[in-house]
Amino acid sequence: MLFAGFSTFSLLYSVQPLLPLFAAQYRLTAEAASLAVSLATGPLAIGILFAGFVSDRVGRRPLMIAAMFAAGALTLAVAVVPGWSGLLVLRFLTGVALAGVPAVAMAYVAEEVDASSVGAAMGLYIAGSALGGMAGRLVVSIVADLEGWRWALAAVGVAGLAMAEAFRRLAPLSRNFTPSVGRPGVLLRSAGSLFTDRAMPLLYLEAFLLMGVFVTIYNYAGFRLM
Repeated sequence: MLFAGFSTFSLLYSVQPLLPLFAAQYRLTAEAASLAVSLATGPLAIGILFAGFVSDRVGRRPLMIAAMFAAGALTLAVAVVPGWSGLLVLRFLTGVALAGVPAVAMAYVAEEVDASSVGAAMGLYIAGSALGGMAGRLVVSIVADLEGWRWALAAVGVAGLAMAEAFRRLAPLSRNFTPSVGRPGVLLRSAGSLFTDRAMPLLYLEAFLLMGVFVTIYNYAGFRLM
């Protein structure tokens, strides 16, 4: 779970310190350069709503493994794509792929980990997420200063693939998963039930605003520091 969390957020935010470099190379405004982050975080947020539905059919572990390998490969592709439009398309697909990890991580742990170890397993996942978000930005910044942003993203992509392979080898096989074939109507009713408590939408809004401010500050801080 440590590798899953680390990989997800290192790949997601790896481009954040590179935004000023994108702006300089492709002659973009700060707002346009920030699309490299927004076009990944947005699809991830929306994709999470549907990834759980997919995992009910294909399984938690297979979906997480596929998502991690796909995101690592897409990040490698970002490192070599020649144009800005292609980079944005690949970042969008990276966000879609990464949705397969956080959407089902808790369900996977609850199904396959002994009840006495669930807290520790989720703690590892959360710790990996925080460390990945920090390390992804830090490593990319250092490598970009030394070798350029393409090599920096290539390094993060290779690391993401390595962590995907480590997760594939170390994560327990799904022994308690039972496939289910739900209908779209069931998904919609399930999503609607999340709004029956009047307090819950306020919590969703709070998380949306706090995370939005957090990511935006990091998006533009680099431009102020250049």
